[in-house]
Amino acid sequence: MEENKMEIKTDEKNAGGLIEEIERQTRLKIDEIIGRARARADEIIANAKKQEEQILQAEKEKAQKTIEMIKHRAQSTLKMELRKIRLEMKKEFADSVIKKTREISISFRNHVDYKKFLVNAILEGIEVIDKPEIIVEFSPDDKDYFTGEFEKEIIDKCKNDLKKNVSIRFVRGNFDDIGIIVKSQDGFVIYENTFSARMRNLYDSIYSELLGEEI
Repeated sequence: MEENKMEIKTDEKNAGGLIEEIERQTRLKIDEIIGRARARADEIIANAKKQEEQILQAEKEKAQKTIEMIKHRAQSTLKMELRKIRLEMKKEFADSVIKKTREISISFRNHVDYKKFLVNAILEGIEVIDKPEIIVEFSPDDKDYFTGEFEKEIIDKCKNDLKKNVSIRFVRGNFDDIGIIVKSQDGFVIYENTFSARMRNLYDSIYSELLGEEI
């Protein structure tokens, strides 16, 4: 009977140790699982933070590019506006040059060299037209110059200077510029040597030069 009691106590002791071992192993397993879970959680959090930083960096770069693009557009717009203003100012300058030149040309009609200017303009036109019969149109304001004597002077100069025999007919034109218009008899060939014609060429030259500085 006593032997049976001892066996039961021994079994109870062994069972108690086994339970403790199971509990210990279980706790270790639980701790291991918790440790892995925490490590995984830390890894997830770290990756999330890294992704968040990458996203923030990408957004910052995107925002910076947008700012640079807006700045570039603003600078381009400003340059275009400044260029437009400069061109307008230069056009006004070209217009003022033409206006001033026109004012000077009006007074040139009364200058002592104006008749010489008309002679040279007519001879130049005759050379360009290169026809035996010539029409010379003049401004009504210059009618006092275009006399029979003046016609003879032109014909003589054609013979002596240009070595040409031409027939000239003076016709009153409908322009008030200084200068003349030389035509062939049939009107197909025209050489305009007036102030307006010269100013058109001068204006184109001045404006092209000013515009060229902006290109």
